[in-house]
Amino acid sequence: MTAPVTTRPRILRSVARSAFTVAGAVVAILVVWSVFLRLVDVSSFVAKSPGDVWDYLVAGPGAAANRSAIASDLARTLLDASFGFVLGLALAAAVSLVFYVFGFVETMFTPAVTALHAIPMVTVAPVLVLIFGRDALGTAIIGAAIVVVPALLTMLHGIRSTPRTHLDMIAAFGGSTRAALFKVSLPHAVPTWFAAARVAVTTSVVGALLAEWLATGAGLGGRMLRAANEFEFDRLWSSVVVLTVVCVVVYQIVAVVEDLVRSRMSAAS
Repeated sequence: MTAPVTTRPRILRSVARSAFTVAGAVVAILVVWSVFLRLVDVSSFVAKSPGDVWDYLVAGPGAAANRSAIASDLARTLLDASFGFVLGLALAAAVSLVFYVFGFVETMFTPAVTALHAIPMVTVAPVLVLIFGRDALGTAIIGAAIVVVPALLTMLHGIRSTPRTHLDMIAAFGGSTRAALFKVSLPHAVPTWFAAARVAVTTSVVGALLAEWLATGAGLGGRMLRAANEFEFDRLWSSVVVLTVVCVVVYQIVAVVEDLVRSRMSAAS
């Protein structure tokens, strides 16, 4: 009953730290962006400044309509990304457990899985679209294909890094392999599994954009492609900025959830 009280300050610190990180990331983006435009000789028609994006989204006469349009496209992209994120992490978790329990399967398939990840997704995505279609399933498969291999290798490393002395202690007291997995290996792997989730939450957005570019034409991916073709550079730059900030925010949300889970586990133990 005392766990929520003891963990609340830690969660509040985590939220405050994440908010500070997001603010720092926004400032860093603005600084790098401004310096880049000063160093590179590009027409202002193509390269938009932070002030141009501010006018497009906030201060300009059509800012409300522009925000509404980008928010609608962003919601679709985040929905597409969530499909790939969930499916990719679920597959990575399931396969990592199979590899952990059956070592010979890991030995047989890990080189092939790693080699498949080296194939550019731009060349694979059209094939996936032909097989699974252009709807939510096809989008989820493309996103999962980008997420699954890095997440799998990270999760497997987390399970494999369990101290051998802990596993020997479980065996000495008559514990089964299942008990060792659920009572020692998985709790020990929590930090690395969340590390996989933090990486996957951003790569899933890349997968959603790729699916929207090559398959659906919806969301921010499709809109950004049309904006580039139609010379709507204000909209293109604004979409990139909004998407970047949202990715930073979502990444920090996963970090806060990790702190919450780890604090609950510490309180329970």
